[in-house]
Amino acid sequence: MHKSVATALVIALLSILLMITANTRYLAMPVVAVPAGKDEVAPTIGSESLPGRQYLLPQVREGSRDGSQLRVMTYNIHYGTGVSGELDLEKTAAVLKTADADIIGLQEVDRNFGERSRFQDQPKLLANLLGMHHVYGESLRVPHLSLSRGVGHYGNMILSRYPIIDSEVLRLPTKWGIEPRTALKATIAAPQGEVVVWSTHLGLSSGARLEQVRTLLAAVNREGRPSVVLGDFNALPESEEIRLMASQLQDAGKLDRIGKGTFYVGPGQSMPRIDYIWLDESFTVSFYTVMPSLASDHLAIVADIVVLSREEVKTGNLRGE
Repeated sequence: MHKSVATALVIALLSILLMITANTRYLAMPVVAVPAGKDEVAPTIGSESLPGRQYLLPQVREGSRDGSQLRVMTYNIHYGTGVSGELDLEKTAAVLKTADADIIGLQEVDRNFGERSRFQDQPKLLANLLGMHHVYGESLRVPHLSLSRGVGHYGNMILSRYPIIDSEVLRLPTKWGIEPRTALKATIAAPQGEVVVWSTHLGLSSGARLEQVRTLLAAVNREGRPSVVLGDFNALPESEEIRLMASQLQDAGKLDRIGKGTFYVGPGQSMPRIDYIWLDESFTVSFYTVMPSLASDHLAIVADIVVLSREEVKTGNLRGE
């Protein structure tokens, strides 16, 4: 009897600790070394958007979605909370609509998670607001003290203009007691053929990220279909883990000669680039931009990619053949 009471108390205490930890806005706060002296445009608190001199907004493409080109996007939405600290998922959706992307990878998406996002079912809300197919993959689940609240979820999401054939969650190496990290995989029936898309959010230490990148690349390299990796890597371009990614996949951001940052550190501070779009040899990049917005502490990035024919692929064959 005493053992069962003690066990119940331990479980209750652990649940409380999880909820306190998980509901803080610092759950996935990047820890990056910010380079000094970069020529960046920093957001101004209180304004509705970033200055646009260095930014090129993607153009709406009416009737141009049946060719070889796809528009992809990645965005850490900070559970719908902007730089001002205000929760406004409709502002998040407005950024997504402006991008006019075919495939979108999102990170830090809540589902019934807690007060910070008002227990919203954000995957369902965003999919409905955009009218797109979607799949959600939890990285973390939190039991609520109130039984009526059930369980909260926090993780990655993929939205698609085209049907999603199947999906799965790849668990990435994470030490016990640290926020779990995952990569959500979706197979999408695009007009150009099946495309495999990953949405991921890596850890806060370089050692952890390096192991996570190795696991992710091994999974990507097992694919025989064209593959795209979208995500918040919490790492600078010169880091070992990003160099490893670049040794095996194309960095769409190389099209940006300025190297614009993607994460808001603070007023007047240089913005580091920690969000990426990666492509295998089945694609080439025709357009890349960082989108100005204060709807999250990250900026969204968008790329137009061309699906190459088998004859056009540099290696002569798609992987897996």
